[in-house]
Amino acid sequence: MNRVCEVLGIEKPIIQGPMAWISTAPLVAAASIAGGLGVLGVAFAPEPFIREQVAATKELTDKPFGMNVDMYVGDLEMTTRIIKDLRPPVIYADTYINLCEKKDLAMKYFKNWHDLGCKVVVKASTVADAITAEEAGADAIMLKGWEGGGHVSYEATTVLVPQAADAVSVPVIASGGIADGRGAAAAIALGAEGVEMGTIFMAATDAPVHPNVKQAVLDCGDMDTVITGMCTGEPCRQIKNKLSDELLKIEAENVRAVSGPKVQEISMSSLRKAMAEGDMENGAVMAGQIAALITEQKTVAEIIDGVIAEAKEVLAKISGFEF
Repeated sequence: MNRVCEVLGIEKPIIQGPMAWISTAPLVAAASIAGGLGVLGVAFAPEPFIREQVAATKELTDKPFGMNVDMYVGDLEMTTRIIKDLRPPVIYADTYINLCEKKDLAMKYFKNWHDLGCKVVVKASTVADAITAEEAGADAIMLKGWEGGGHVSYEATTVLVPQAADAVSVPVIASGGIADGRGAAAAIALGAEGVEMGTIFMAATDAPVHPNVKQAVLDCGDMDTVITGMCTGEPCRQIKNKLSDELLKIEAENVRAVSGPKVQEISMSSLRKAMAEGDMENGAVMAGQIAALITEQKTVAEIIDGVIAEAKEVLAKISGFEF
């Protein structure tokens, strides 16, 4: 049996990435019902909203699902209280970089969550962080390359995944730059046992997001995303627009000490402006480079089943490739 499926109790090794303002109960339940793992994007949300979303997801499905927890920002004690009360099956530990410097924190909370009966999946951005995650007790590790949307690091998925697969013994999941069966097959060839996708689910018919966002993803070309926020230490990939132009201008014209606070101030609530209000100029649509391959809306189930079917076809063809 596929180890990702075995560890997480799911049927198909596809994880729906957590995205703020998008990965709420309807999308998450749809992904889990389709056989993958839906993940709530609630890491920065207030406690009542997190509780509401976990409860709502349980109402919609009895399949395993996850909720993301930020390992650097927020009240981990508060989050653990919610986990204790509501017992989401999987905790998705969202990290950016340098988890290796916070090993004690990871060991403490991973143990707490395991003791509450939860599985722990860790998103890592470096090989060192992947090793730390395994040492702290992670059940599976997500390696996200800089091709992905939202928070990114500095290495490509194709570089991170094989290194991590060689360095850890727990299942590795590839993330960043995957939106079809070809990407999934490539990830498997690199050593991954499952894949995470985010951007493609933004355009899903099931996604509870403003229609303007879905259209922006469908219209996105191969050079239409940009990374902003390098000066903050938390760079993000998003679709180019008025907001991204303004952020990049600030970064180019100011030293980091000045540009960082300015970028953070202007970025505040930019996700809500796009995802909830449909403002495509002043809001942030955090799509990955793979958006250019997304040309039509499909249901979550069609996305998951289509990726798996195509991956099987690609892998079958590869087995007959001659050098």
